[in-house]
Amino acid sequence: MIGKPSAQDSFSAGCPEAQRAAREASLPSQHGSWPCVAPREAHTCAKAPGFLVIKADQPRRGPALPPGWPQPNQEVCGPGARPAQSKECCWPLPAERTTKKHEDWPGIFLDPVEKRRRNFLGDNPGFARAITSTKRTCRNSSGQSDNGPQLSSGPPMCLLSGAESKLTTVASRRIGRGTSLGKLRKATVKKASEGRISTALRQGYFSLFLEECHKFSRPQEAVQMAWSEEQMAYNSSPSEEMYVRLALKVLRKLRGLVPSVVPGLHRAALYSRLRDYVLSQEQLHGHGYPFPHPQKPGAALLLGALDKPRHGVRICCRCGSQYAVSSSGRCVSADLCHYHWGRLQHQPVAAGWESRYTCCFAPAGSRGCQVARQHVRDGRKEDLQGFVRTVEKPFREDAHPGVYALDCEMCYTTHGLELTRVTVVDTEMRVVYDTFVKPNNQIVDYNTRFSGVTQDHLASCRTRLPHVQTALLSLFSADTILIGHSLQCDLLALKLIHHSVVDTAVLFPHPRGLPYKCSLRSLVARYLSRSIQTSASGHSPREDASACMHLVLWKLREDSAHKDTLGPLPAV
Repeated sequence: MIGKPSAQDSFSAGCPEAQRAAREASLPSQHGSWPCVAPREAHTCAKAPGFLVIKADQPRRGPALPPGWPQPNQEVCGPGARPAQSKECCWPLPAERTTKKHEDWPGIFLDPVEKRRRNFLGDNPGFARAITSTKRTCRNSSGQSDNGPQLSSGPPMCLLSGAESKLTTVASRRIGRGTSLGKLRKATVKKASEGRISTALRQGYFSLFLEECHKFSRPQEAVQMAWSEEQMAYNSSPSEEMYVRLALKVLRKLRGLVPSVVPGLHRAALYSRLRDYVLSQEQLHGHGYPFPHPQKPGAALLLGALDKPRHGVRICCRCGSQYAVSSSGRCVSADLCHYHWGRLQHQPVAAGWESRYTCCFAPAGSRGCQVARQHVRDGRKEDLQGFVRTVEKPFREDAHPGVYALDCEMCYTTHGLELTRVTVVDTEMRVVYDTFVKPNNQIVDYNTRFSGVTQDHLASCRTRLPHVQTALLSLFSADTILIGHSLQCDLLALKLIHHSVVDTAVLFPHPRGLPYKCSLRSLVARYLSRSIQTSASGHSPREDASACMHLVLWKLREDSAHKDTLGPLPAV
């Protein structure tokens, strides 16, 4: 540092030079304290004009500014930032004692009176919010600190990390977001003043229309097209049943315009491949599928061997015992029904085979583990009136009749099993049609363990079997491929005659042959490694229908791999 020397430093006391030096030292200095610009390691004591002694400054700690005005942020925050910040040097101050603000770098003030040495990163307002902690690190993936908000504008954010004050640059990013399908689904239909069709039903079909239109048109065009199709179906429908019929027709038309979800296989090609798995006429006869009666319109005919029921007596389909019925078919027996709800499972033992029920593991022939108030029967093969048949419909060259999976749930009434719910899904596992159905006769047992239908589901239901038949005839044609497990049972409950069928119970036969059939649950576990029908509240028709569709696609993929004629199908 710069100081005034004493006479004893260089001259002996009493000599004229010492006296002259003492007089000059008593005068006020005309020079300020100027820091030396020479390297500190080369500082030595030397004689200066006016007998001033220059001594080395004490080493300073902490960051210091590089010589000259600071560089722009894109240069300082580059590779040379760390050496520039760690280098110590002196800053030549101006002669005038006024606060000066640099014009090219706003935010940095030099105060020679207080001799403050500021790091430009701390004085820049653009970084004031960013540098709040020396231990804060920046995320290059998001550009946002752990505890602070993300800067929406301004220069790149530089944060201090660790004791060495490493600089990390995070450039601001602009993320472009297009109109997604999720945003398009927020579009809603206007509530009509008449109220003849529920808004929830209209909104559901409008969302399906919008999802299909979004596949082959732009977002705004998809919304306009879906809205116009929904409005046309609404204006042409005097009731909900007619609206569902027209909406399904529109949905079938829109889905004929888009490619298949299966890579390398369009929907028309998928339909053509599935034709090889459709049951033949002999298979339909052998598995009890209904056929139209040649002499009675609206009646069905089962060509298999049927046991005619005895007059006034029926056989319980749960416990196997006989019980008396009235002329109308109602049970008049007061006996309780003891039955097993599980199936007989055959297991190998040391002496051969052993059959046990899956519900309680009791041996075959044991008393039932469940008790019901009265006996019930199937009854679907007894009432063969009121059937409808799918008809052929013309299609364009670029469309196809469609592929759907179907599953029905039933409950026990005074006249046997009747339909309570039906669900239809497409090849993409989306629900096309799903509704509860109120039976025509009095319900004896809701069969909730298997159907999942309770009394609350049917309390306010107004849909009847003819309404369901009308909707399905609008959705299906005679050439539409229906997929299901033991589908003849569902068609008998729907009172629907349809012969373009792929039955998973026939496609995956039981090792012991007929009349044994593998359950859907076992097939899914064996080939798809999945578990279904595990809910305590009953089966889900959507889950069962989707499982049947997955099984057929898996079979198609396996067979195509051997033939080497198709590309890879999606994993299920």
